[in-house]
Amino acid sequence: MACGAALVNPLVAIAALVVCSLLSRRSLFLFAALGICLALHQVRIREAERSAFASLDHAEFVAIDAPLDRDWSDRDGSYTLRVRRFEANGRAFGRPLSMHARFEPPAIAMRTSIHAEGFLRQNERGDYALTIKSPRLMHYSGTLSRLDPERWNRAAAMRIAPYSDRYPTEVALTCALALGRGERLSQSSRDAFRRGGTYHLLVFSGMQIAIAAAAIALLLRWLHAPRACDALLLAFAIIAPLFIGAEASVSRASIAIGLYALSRILRRPTSIPNLWCVAALIRLIAVPGDLTDAAFQLTYAGAGALIFIAKPFATNRARWMVYAAAAELAITPLTLFHFHQFALGGSLATLLLTPLISLMLMLGAAVCVVPGGRLFAAIGVLNALCDAVNDVSASCSGIFNAPPLASLVIGSGVSLLALAAARGRTRALLIAAGLAIPTIAALCLRFPSSPRLIAFDVGQGDAIAITSGDHAILIDGGPSDARLLPQLADHGIRHLDAVFLTHAHPDHCGGLPSLLDRMRVDSLWISPRRFTGDCAQRLLPASTPIHLVRDRDSANFGGIRIEAHAVPHTFRRSPENNSSVVLRVQVERRRLLLTGDIEKEAERWLIERALRAEIMKVAHHGSRSSTTPEFLDTVQPRVAIISCGRENLFGHPHRETLETLESRKIRIRRTDLDGSIEIPMTGSARSPEN
Repeated sequence: MACGAALVNPLVAIAALVVCSLLSRRSLFLFAALGICLALHQVRIREAERSAFASLDHAEFVAIDAPLDRDWSDRDGSYTLRVRRFEANGRAFGRPLSMHARFEPPAIAMRTSIHAEGFLRQNERGDYALTIKSPRLMHYSGTLSRLDPERWNRAAAMRIAPYSDRYPTEVALTCALALGRGERLSQSSRDAFRRGGTYHLLVFSGMQIAIAAAAIALLLRWLHAPRACDALLLAFAIIAPLFIGAEASVSRASIAIGLYALSRILRRPTSIPNLWCVAALIRLIAVPGDLTDAAFQLTYAGAGALIFIAKPFATNRARWMVYAAAAELAITPLTLFHFHQFALGGSLATLLLTPLISLMLMLGAAVCVVPGGRLFAAIGVLNALCDAVNDVSASCSGIFNAPPLASLVIGSGVSLLALAAARGRTRALLIAAGLAIPTIAALCLRFPSSPRLIAFDVGQGDAIAITSGDHAILIDGGPSDARLLPQLADHGIRHLDAVFLTHAHPDHCGGLPSLLDRMRVDSLWISPRRFTGDCAQRLLPASTPIHLVRDRDSANFGGIRIEAHAVPHTFRRSPENNSSVVLRVQVERRRLLLTGDIEKEAERWLIERALRAEIMKVAHHGSRSSTTPEFLDTVQPRVAIISCGRENLFGHPHRETLETLESRKIRIRRTDLDGSIEIPMTGSARSPEN
């Protein structure tokens, strides 16, 4: 009745659920009504935000005001500051905002808010981003109270900051572990621990909260002060999120500890499963959007696995292995779904690293109080041991396709029914069986073997794969591996015969260094012309054999034939773009032309070669500097693919280019509108797109 009414009118559903709750005297219906109310409230908030964002003039600077709770992070000279909410021209937005600056911003110190002006955009994931062009367009205001726990956190971070020149890694780890400030962690450290499945240990989380609470409880009980212990635990549960920040794992542990202490103070019985359930409900009532957040899901799934799967079987000396297996079983489908990667033995590595991380945490807390070189050196030794263990786990990691959504729904449904209807070991086995469904579905997923072209949605960049049977090649790697590797896995591409880099600009090259490190690639084809820059330097140490592209080079990869066209001289205008390697690909009887970022100067040179193709990748993301009418008349494509990011700062694709394509009745496919584009390569030459 409630579901049927919800399809017609949510208010009717709420009323029906309240009536059911009164008649049956069960709170389940009341919670369902509350859930619908919260969902309606969130929908109204999102609609108001969309309306406010649409009303802004995106050609003008927007004035941003936001509270500060974190510091700037340095990523190779580019600085990023993330705030949890903000106001744009006086209109409130409840979603996070990332501010980006190419200059070194002034220190935040004890300031409470920031005012900045810049271009406000939404990135490919719908998150808000602001680009600040000059330090004159931003300033801080307000000062934290001396009684504010966040001030204590910042003071500790400032106390150890002078040691960052001598001990950069150790200071970054101390800030992350003891203060919950992960801004200083290098991207390489993050990536390494993510691959090892142990990244959650690097930041202040529920583990640190639990360790601190256990230390307080043991100390006060040793002093025979149980009542003081309960009061202090309650105070700690309130102060900890204010000191660290109310992330999902921190709030979960803090809420559970607070409820436990409160139940002891009120002399009301409780249990760990009840604490787990109530902590999740309170968190969702406060932040309903967390229901679809990966951190929330992983946090509560891991804790739930220990409570409901491992505990009934953890009765012997091997109980730690049981806990590790249960956690692995619960988080694997979620890790595959959200991140497309899995480290075999990540839970076991977590067990091995937990004592080392705990000791590092205690040293970090000590060094925040009394900074000293010896303590930082000890942290460095422990970190080296952690790296060694994590590297073993990372060596067993890989990129995999995500489980189908239907399998996740079925698996979670089976687990929830078992949680409600069964008990003991029977319940544990049924939950484990339900959680195994999406993982098995991901492993058994089959992919089409027919030839196809896939233009991946990697944002403002290029990445195109062509497959035929067991063979696959990749042309360019997009701006980063974060979106490319998961999409390759989701299309069943685990091995590449060759990777072609048209030119070494970051939006084409950025994802390749990591891809070459994590995927089996037989050869890397690059042009020696204009092969400069940071990304080019990171490609050179790769173990993949390198083939230097020459004009008219050709190769066959199964049913895929490649012919390369390289301009023999350097143009004065846009030399890097015009030096892009142009590839004509033939699969069966269909031909493609992949043009990199060439502009009109290189297009004039190519016109003489009469490179006709049914499908053409439009050069330079649809910029007006490319795709001249003369070039289109020579190629005569029927389908044009434009790879560009949503709401990109360059305005790609330009209106002039779209009009030129439309005037020739060329079908346009765009990754910013269509997402990843998949085109079958079967059929006869000059046939329309399937």
